[in-house]
Amino acid sequence: MPAEQFEVDPFVQEAPRLANRWTADRVLRQAVRRLLPADVFAKAAEDLEHAAERCVTEMAPLGARAEANPPRHVPYDAWGNRVDRIEIDPAWTELVALLQGLGAVAIPHEGTYGPHSRVVQAVLFQMAQAVSATALCPLGMSDGAVACLREHDAGLAARYVPLLTRRVGGWTSGQWMTEKEGGSDLSRSGTVATPLGDGTWALRGTKWFTSATTADIAVALARPAGAERGSRGLSLFALELRRPDGSWNGLRVRRLKDKYGTHGLPTAELDLDGTVATPVGGIGDGIAKIVTVLNVARMESAQAGPGATGHLLQLARDYARRRRVRGGVPLAESPVHLGWLAEIAAEYEAMVQMALRAAQLVGLRESGSGDERLARVVVPLAKMSTARQAVRTCSELLESFGGAGYLEDTGIPQVLRDVQVQSIWEGTTNVLALDVMRALADPEAAAAFRDDVEAQLAAHPHPRVEAAAETIRAAVRDLTSREPDPAACREVAWGMARTYQAALLAAQAGWALTTLDDQRSAVALEMFVAYPLVPPAPHAEAGSIGLE
Repeated sequence: MPAEQFEVDPFVQEAPRLANRWTADRVLRQAVRRLLPADVFAKAAEDLEHAAERCVTEMAPLGARAEANPPRHVPYDAWGNRVDRIEIDPAWTELVALLQGLGAVAIPHEGTYGPHSRVVQAVLFQMAQAVSATALCPLGMSDGAVACLREHDAGLAARYVPLLTRRVGGWTSGQWMTEKEGGSDLSRSGTVATPLGDGTWALRGTKWFTSATTADIAVALARPAGAERGSRGLSLFALELRRPDGSWNGLRVRRLKDKYGTHGLPTAELDLDGTVATPVGGIGDGIAKIVTVLNVARMESAQAGPGATGHLLQLARDYARRRRVRGGVPLAESPVHLGWLAEIAAEYEAMVQMALRAAQLVGLRESGSGDERLARVVVPLAKMSTARQAVRTCSELLESFGGAGYLEDTGIPQVLRDVQVQSIWEGTTNVLALDVMRALADPEAAAAFRDDVEAQLAAHPHPRVEAAAETIRAAVRDLTSREPDPAACREVAWGMARTYQAALLAAQAGWALTTLDDQRSAVALEMFVAYPLVPPAPHAEAGSIGLE
């Protein structure tokens, strides 16, 4: 009997396709249009459309190669010599150079867009986030180092800023703070600095988490020999990783970190053993100086959440048009699926508004026209909230692809893994919540926050926005009526972030309604405020079960 013949099913599911993010993402484009003067927007739009095209055509394939070939640490050569070579896939190096060429570091320091430069830079960070194998990390730290050196040490700035801000052949910088003893508690830093007698110092200690091991320079915290314990005894130093002959500057690589995500990024434990370094702005005030780096790093980290979410949302929408479900109907015609994506889209729009507002405030402060107190509250809130929101939105969006979303070779799981680190880098949720509470100890900072919420609500009034505005005002009253309680700082900070996001959404919705006759941002606002903006205060006895 002849073998039964079977025909192989010829069906192949059509994959979602990346689009030019700038032209495809209405939310991002309209948010920038509202924030920028018309002439600045016209120039920025042209540049950002070009950058977005390179994200799709060049960065995405380079990023896939870099992720598939993670860094490798070679401690010894064939003859037993300690070399500590870190081998990087050329694709990752190309990504760093490509982003430098697009101005990832240079934009805020060139003046092309004036005080709006940080907003334009933030958009670039959002568009490149999910396709650049975390190559933005050393560039964000480089940007922070530029801001720090300019503010605190004119001599070092003259030496390094031109190198760090080059679009072609630029240097990169790390920021080395984290140590095993303290983690985010910098007061316990154990690295010691000893004077060498020529104005330089020798650093000795271990940096537990350094994400710029291929950088040219780094800024590092250390305690000068004999200095007092705690954070007041720390100083900030600048160092070059290599000597003129190419050898390590007193550095040993203990190991590369085996991380949950950010696989393309070389992250190491480093021993500093006689590393020659120069004090930044003299000895002392190390924490105050590193805060300049942190402010920039936190603002740029805030772009990662909406960057990753917007990337997956665009793919999910495209996939819904290509994927057919029961009866051969496109997934895009399923009411339950469309409603689900709409809820994620509302959260995404709130994230975009918050992240760009943080960038705007940093830019205004740098130009001398911003409110320092407001920035001290909003920047950590932006980083805290967008990082946490992105973990949920990216997880939901992964699910929207069904089983395909769980497959590594689609690239979708990598986006979720990479965004998870944003709630840890530059301060965990608890650390940022405590920072916000410290900022609010200044009554003028609290007043600046309340006043800015009201200013956003009044910026573009429209009848359709009035109901949401009242909900937002009620949330502000709730937050300001609560008694100070360290145990509740996480809930208060989260409520402040959600309330501020809602106020920014209200401003965007009013603007879109009056300027463009576009109701989509108003729909997002209504969906966003349908959920409580302020979480309930924690139970008074909750702490008693926390460690059970």
